[in-house]
Amino acid sequence: MLAALLIMVLAATFALAVVAAVQGLHTVERADAGGRRAAVLEGRALEAAAHTLRWDPAAATGSATGHDAAGDSWQVGWAPAPPVAGDEWSRLRVAVATRAGRSQVARELTLELRAEPWAAGVTCVDDAEVSAELAVSGSGVYVGGCLRGRENVRFVPDAGPPAPGGRPADRVRGALFPAAAVHGGAGIYARGAEIHAAGAGAEFPDDTDRHEGSPVEPEWLRAPGAEFLAAAALDAVPAAPWVRDGRLRLDEIPPAPPGAAAGRCLLLAGADEFVIEGAAPPAAGRLLLVVDGDAVVGQPGAPAELAGGLVVLGRLTVRGGLDLAGSLHARSLTVAAPTRVANSVNWRRLQLPGATVPVVVERGD
Repeated sequence: MLAALLIMVLAATFALAVVAAVQGLHTVERADAGGRRAAVLEGRALEAAAHTLRWDPAAATGSATGHDAAGDSWQVGWAPAPPVAGDEWSRLRVAVATRAGRSQVARELTLELRAEPWAAGVTCVDDAEVSAELAVSGSGVYVGGCLRGRENVRFVPDAGPPAPGGRPADRVRGALFPAAAVHGGAGIYARGAEIHAAGAGAEFPDDTDRHEGSPVEPEWLRAPGAEFLAAAALDAVPAAPWVRDGRLRLDEIPPAPPGAAAGRCLLLAGADEFVIEGAAPPAAGRLLLVVDGDAVVGQPGAPAELAGGLVVLGRLTVRGGLDLAGSLHARSLTVAAPTRVANSVNWRRLQLPGATVPVVVERGD
């Protein structure tokens, strides 16, 4: 009898232990599931903040909230963070809070607002033909293919401190190239001869290309991709109101609306080639002009003028002159009329809508 009773007690104890273990396992599974959902919600919160800052980088203070059908929710807020010595990018402190079932997570992060490679200085994916003066300040000229007409490229001082020897400085990649120069992927030609192969490098001592083992890094030349164009179709300003017969009149662009302190991104799409003419009025603000196709700039004797950035996904031909206060990017480039590109000393803090990349640089627990 005692043995039978002992067996019954042990069996009951085992059953209770199994029930407790199963209940505990379910609790852990629910907690794990809630934690996984909270992690997904944190990603959505950061995505919402990044989207706002990408298209409105001047929104240094802001917030957003969201929820799903299951009742899970998230909220995110951001504000300026103290600058870090030696780091010129703008920084924001971001607070994220999520609730998923019984799981609640709060986290702080730090974002830097960086620029897309195609909105930094002067870049050309393929070849550049320069038959008229190209005057550049605050940046080098980075070409993935060959640059012909090096004798027509001139680097001029800007408002910042010069490079060693008093030479104009490269503000974009100054850590690698203090002095502004031409950097070619395949070759650099002056007066028809390759400057290094012909032994003429002394005229352009700061230039680099494959002849001395320094081709241009591919990421420096990266162009806007399909994802950007899809996003721009939704969030950029359509340029159609100021385009007639394939011609964009910059002088017809109206003043920037309230809240467009950082500028506006204008997208030209739907044609093989666009002609860009006129001078954008100062009240129009800083414009990031993205052309999905080829572009011809200016008419003979009538240069085009704008502040912000010009990005051409096809061939860019400067026919009537260009005065650009900002960055320049093209698939291929032909400079047949005087062109000036002035990259600001403070370009890292002058972000343009659409060309801003929020990057997490610190993540709290």
